[in-house]
Amino acid sequence: MVQVKKEAVRQAIFDSALAQFSEHGYHKTKLPKIAEGAGVGVGSIYSYFTSKMALLYAVYEPWQESRFVWLAGELDRAATPRDKLRCLLLGIWRDIPQDNIGLANSLMEALSAADPVGGKTTPLLKATERRVLDMLQQCLPQEVLARLDVESLPNLIMMAYDGFVINRRLNDISELERLAETMCDMMLGADG
Repeated sequence: MVQVKKEAVRQAIFDSALAQFSEHGYHKTKLPKIAEGAGVGVGSIYSYFTSKMALLYAVYEPWQESRFVWLAGELDRAATPRDKLRCLLLGIWRDIPQDNIGLANSLMEALSAADPVGGKTTPLLKATERRVLDMLQQCLPQEVLARLDVESLPNLIMMAYDGFVINRRLNDISELERLAETMCDMMLGADG
């Protein structure tokens, strides 16, 4: 007999997983606890998600998308190229992880333990880098875009994000604003 998937069940699993990953991190989150929170059996989770990693991505991607929509609004309100770039860097490095550090750290935990043979299960990083590239192109003046290898900057910014997420969990983010200012100086010049 074919099982009919129900959106309410999927949403309950999603909501429970979001709460568990946010509170406990990837490794300490157990599928039986997600199932219990959703009011289903563990087997039901596999009817909707192929793995714990797939479930994490299903939770993480819309959260990150909502944060980038918020960040785009913040960039629209920034006045100068330096203000926009600082807003972008601090938004990615500080504000997005701060919104849900447990969920952000869950992704770092999961990726650090992922099977290298299987590779990444979703193009999340590439999609994120494309979005950051679009935002950089909105922030930076044309003369700066012409001078920089702007195509490689999103990878650098997201690698820094990974480190800042881990450091935020360890309460070591004291240099963030200074690092953002230094990055602005490097891209725009000290007077930019």
